[in-house]
Amino acid sequence: MFNLIISIIAIALVVVLAGASLYYGGDAFNKGSEEARASTFINQAQQIQAAATLFKASNGAVPTMTDLKDGYLAGEPKLAAGKDTEVWGVDTTSKAVFVKQAIAQSTADGITKGICDTINKNGSGVVFCVKAADVAAAVAAVDALTAGELPDVTGAVDVVTLMKL
Repeated sequence: MFNLIISIIAIALVVVLAGASLYYGGDAFNKGSEEARASTFINQAQQIQAAATLFKASNGAVPTMTDLKDGYLAGEPKLAAGKDTEVWGVDTTSKAVFVKQAIAQSTADGITKGICDTINKNGSGVVFCVKAADVAAAVAAVDALTAGELPDVTGAVDVVTLMKL
């Protein structure tokens, strides 16, 4: 009987500690998740940009995403946030690697403002998340930034995550 009481007390303590860590540490868990997703976006943009650079060196032209999938990328990078229909692309006119997404409350529906802000903070001035309706407008917004300035996505409905080639 003594062992049963000790076991119940131990289980109750574990449940209380787990609940307290979620309650008091929830922001830390969410922040880490946002940073991981932002890092995934940054890494994917850099991989596509590197493949585009190899293609351009070999063929003398800016590639399309189809060109890159045919021998320069092992597969299509899967977005860390958003719908399955949203994919990375290469805009040959603006010469940028991009993905256009809606700002959402949940990563299942689109990219969150927190992820966008983290991309801008950690993108080293190379990968940006910009409030824009299309790629050309996003590239223009990035070109208009002064050194060290980060894009503001407050109030955005759609954003474009991009890296210029």
